[in-house]
Amino acid sequence: MEPHSGPDTGSNPRRVSVVQLICRAYGLSDASEITMEHIDRYVAERRQAEERTHQLRDRLRPHIPRPRAAGDAA
Repeated sequence: MEPHSGPDTGSNPRRVSVVQLICRAYGLSDASEITMEHIDRYVAERRQAEERTHQLRDRLRPHIPRPRAAGDAA
């Protein structure tokens, strides 16, 4: 079984389905209210969040110079 990664990975991890996440994100009472627009919007927002996270990680990652090899010029 794969380890759970994502929301609610604290000391008491619970499995949260995408349906539950969409309902929470848009204030829907249950899955019967989800439309394709909700799904498309949720996917687009997750992609944007992933891109922002990736950009922040790249920007905040410290630059660690690689060690010089014995033959490298100074």
